[in-house]
Amino acid sequence: MDKREISNEQTASDQAVAEQAATEQAEIEPSDLQEANNATPLSKLMKYSKLMGPAWVAIALNIGGATIAAAVVVGSSTGFKFLWALVPEVFTIWIACILCTKLTLATGEGTIGAVRKFLGEGAALFTGICVFMVNAIFHAVNFLLAGMALETLFGVDQRLGSLVGLVFILLIVFNPAKGDRYIKIIETTLRISIWLLFLTFLLVLFMIDIPWGELFKGLFVPTLPNSSEEMATFAGLLGAAIAVNVPVMAAYGIKERKWGKRRSGLSIFEITFTHIMLLLVQLVVVIATASTLFQEGTVVTDGIVAAQALEPFAGGFAVYLFGIGLLASVFTTLVSQVLLSGYLITDTMKWKVDTKSTKFKLSQLAVVILGVTAPLFGWNAFQGVIYASAVNLTFMPVGIILWWLIGNKTNVMNELKLSKPMNISVALGLILVLIATIRFWINL
Repeated sequence: MDKREISNEQTASDQAVAEQAATEQAEIEPSDLQEANNATPLSKLMKYSKLMGPAWVAIALNIGGATIAAAVVVGSSTGFKFLWALVPEVFTIWIACILCTKLTLATGEGTIGAVRKFLGEGAALFTGICVFMVNAIFHAVNFLLAGMALETLFGVDQRLGSLVGLVFILLIVFNPAKGDRYIKIIETTLRISIWLLFLTFLLVLFMIDIPWGELFKGLFVPTLPNSSEEMATFAGLLGAAIAVNVPVMAAYGIKERKWGKRRSGLSIFEITFTHIMLLLVQLVVVIATASTLFQEGTVVTDGIVAAQALEPFAGGFAVYLFGIGLLASVFTTLVSQVLLSGYLITDTMKWKVDTKSTKFKLSQLAVVILGVTAPLFGWNAFQGVIYASAVNLTFMPVGIILWWLIGNKTNVMNELKLSKPMNISVALGLILVLIATIRFWINL
């Protein structure tokens, strides 16, 4: 190695140190965070809950129409048999989110920027295209679901319902606030919406008779599929919430808020809290449909039909509750998908990633227009779901491997380098997502 190469390596090393120092310098640790970090365990949890933010935007992608639909299919077709599988499913996406956000906490880079910086331009471009495809196709699907849900609730035309979804997005995502206030408006809206959908689904359980013995057996006694139909349902359940755009959104949310390694504990807490919410929402939906539709041999394929089918068992009010919960899940997902699109496009194109920039806003608007055209012009965006699912479940293990490689680089992660327990957890998550991916392609 000649002197020039040594000098170049030293310059690169010095630059990395300087960037890390700048990130730490920019990260202001407010007194409430200091107080939370120094509190007793129970008090720390209470204080952390008030400081949550970015994870609400990420989990809004996951508590959406696709996840609700998968829970409905499982509950109505197999009852409580695969209730236990919700735990490994949520564990997989939870560990992927922690892994992805650790990279941003350590480097200050968004996901695509981190992959570009440490693994090369080709890997960054591949990442950006794959995540964008998944995000954009499911965005169009959620516009359709918004129209269908409003039709079920109020009898309006689906196209008009989709326009209501469009207005909601324009009000929330394109709000005129700047900087932190802009993001906090989105985070607060999504947090309220997620609590609303959870509570409405939960209320449905008080209107039906639940076979508790079957419920506890399904939750604590793992049972594997014994037919091709059950395997397809099982694989669909595993793959529904294992969405590659969720950890990527979690990372960009942290970057937007300028969180660094000092907030590592808070980051893990809020990711854990919101994924418990994801688990509970799925549990409630499976229990509701397994206790009613499965008992009568009624199999449904989506949340809209499930809401209507519940009326004989729980009454008309339950239909509205279930519909409101579904509508809230779709609207929250639409908002997060638009926000993520801005990050994906600008970072992939190597533009400045800034929510206030014209290019960022135009990137978001382009995806909104693309999504809303499906219901307005009568296009069946559901036909694209199989392709989006294929990209999602094929790229997810690739993404985990890429993030895993970076997460074990000492010169990149420093004290946030993945620990042995974290590496074991990532390995388990990778195995689970590979199972879902393989089963998807076999059933396809």
